[in-house]
Amino acid sequence: MNPKHHNPKQKRRDRDGHEFWAHAPYNFVPLPEKVVAVDLAQMPGHDVYTGYTGYIDCALETRSPLYTRCALEPEFFARWADNIRKMMSDDRKMMSDDEARRKYAQFFHLDDAERPVIPGSSLRGMVRVLVEIAGYGKMQWVTERRLFFRTVDSSVIGKHYRSRMTGKVETGFLRKRGREYYIKKCDSARIRRGLLGGVEELYAGEPPNRTPRWKGQPAQYCPVWVKLSNNRRFVEHIQYQSASDCSEGRLVITGDVPGKKKEFVFLMPQVDAEEIPVSDEIIRRFHDEDQITLWQERAFPKDAPLPSRSNGYLPEDRFLQREGVPIFFLRENGALTFLGRAQMFRLPYTQSPLDLVPPDLRQPNDIDLAEAIFGWVPEAEREHGRAGRVYFTEAACEAGQKDIWLSDVAITPRVLASPKPTTFQHYLVQDKDKGHDPNNKQQLAHYATPDNETTIRGHKLYWHRREVKLDDVRERNGVDWSTDTQHTAIRPVKAGVTFRFRIYFENLRDFELGALLWVLTLPGEPDKDYCHSLGMGKPLGMGAVKITPTLYLSDRAERYTRLFAGSDWQLEEKPPDTQSFICAFENFVLNGMDAKERGQARSLNEVERIKMLLKMLEWPGPDRSLTEYMVIEPTNEYKERPVLPDPLYIEEGDNTIKDIKDSFRTS
Repeated sequence: MNPKHHNPKQKRRDRDGHEFWAHAPYNFVPLPEKVVAVDLAQMPGHDVYTGYTGYIDCALETRSPLYTRCALEPEFFARWADNIRKMMSDDRKMMSDDEARRKYAQFFHLDDAERPVIPGSSLRGMVRVLVEIAGYGKMQWVTERRLFFRTVDSSVIGKHYRSRMTGKVETGFLRKRGREYYIKKCDSARIRRGLLGGVEELYAGEPPNRTPRWKGQPAQYCPVWVKLSNNRRFVEHIQYQSASDCSEGRLVITGDVPGKKKEFVFLMPQVDAEEIPVSDEIIRRFHDEDQITLWQERAFPKDAPLPSRSNGYLPEDRFLQREGVPIFFLRENGALTFLGRAQMFRLPYTQSPLDLVPPDLRQPNDIDLAEAIFGWVPEAEREHGRAGRVYFTEAACEAGQKDIWLSDVAITPRVLASPKPTTFQHYLVQDKDKGHDPNNKQQLAHYATPDNETTIRGHKLYWHRREVKLDDVRERNGVDWSTDTQHTAIRPVKAGVTFRFRIYFENLRDFELGALLWVLTLPGEPDKDYCHSLGMGKPLGMGAVKITPTLYLSDRAERYTRLFAGSDWQLEEKPPDTQSFICAFENFVLNGMDAKERGQARSLNEVERIKMLLKMLEWPGPDRSLTEYMVIEPTNEYKERPVLPDPLYIEEGDNTIKDIKDSFRTS
């Protein structure tokens, strides 16, 4: 059995004494115990007529504001060619133009910008994800990149970080020879800020966003000559001109934090100093957006010339070949782990999120139900691909509707600083039986925990958030488009707008057609309503849509025998009862899943995992207070690393957790 998530039994307390459970606009549908695979040999080919062929007419009504961005016209790019390139580099000056922002904010459409269209690809993606979840498919769309972390608190991850870094970080100069990178190892010493003149001489800007100065003396990486203490750990004297009785080095300013008293001087390496090769992968990740902070982008501009010994300035590439960039680095088990610009730099975890998906749930040769219906492409492990047997049209806004827009003009939505997957207390299973008590931050599982003790939580979905008004979406503060790098512009449709689309299918077996019908109808508890999620802004509560499908089957034998009957073409399809197909799908999944996970369930909505899926799709969703992001200010609610409970443990309207003890939890 896979590790099982345990919910916290104690509230966290902030510094003001307020007690709270972890909460977020999202939650997770757990991983299945077993993939329900499809027999490839029994899949119908594309050269025969078999199974069921027809289409599903779908009416889609928005329950909250909906937005999908429009593809921009070539003329737009031509007019803003230079600023588009800057915009892609986070320079948003183009967005300060009202006309450009209006164009950029347009809803997806074909000919008429006032008649919005939902792309078929968006609908297809939404349906496929739900087929993967409800059909017990593979968990394969998970990043292989190892996440970064830097934590020095008293929690389990802080201890892990210090155990890897304390007393083990080395110093050197990152250099380039041809196309190859290497580190030339060197010694370093600490220097008191008082010897450098103080903070104002070292940094530009205002706290907490001060960045090192790059020109003058002292300045980042500027050449210096120093005298060291007897133990060679500290600088006792510094000057900016060459002296025979001093050692040459480079001043390294690593950032301004409260209480900091010292900077670094890297001594120039000896000619025969050790050279450590640096892989292209490490260089790529060193510049990766997952690793680079906004402060680093400002403090180390990519196009800034770098100081040389002669007090001239060199472009970065020549600087790497001649001088080299002062760098801190860590070696573990004889191999270079990573490097950084500060002594306590970010480390990559030893495992990626994909590593924490059980191997049985991501076998490439297993064909799950989503692949059987939607197709797959060849890969290294699979020589052949297979085309899909379903086709989605775009969803066109029904004609005749008036006042469909949430706003007559483009609006700027609020920016929500959402927790990333590095927030392991949300994204990883905390199994108390494996020693990871969700109530004890010293015992939490993280990305260096053995893979038999934790897994990723599963499929991430967003809660519906009841009625969403313009003020719930729109940024309440002003935006300076000349410098802003986080906001965008959108023009959503409001709640109550109707679209229509069609899903064509060919040669589907009964349980495959049933899978489509199940995820479209969402047959949960009869007294509850369920909605899908689509488009942008889901953390804000946008994108809730209600789909009403109508199935039409084509009887080929009858159709072609009556095709020319009378004076008209005989093309009508039959709207059959859908329940038999849904039952075939549920039986297929129930019979294929792990017996313990199934328990005594006679339908999918009785299985705990599917209950969680339906809970996430339930309309109108939990009380809004339970679906807000936690905050950092004025009190950091993340500090004690509260664990996110399962969807079923959210008590609607009350900031508590249900103490559910059922057969699924105790089996």
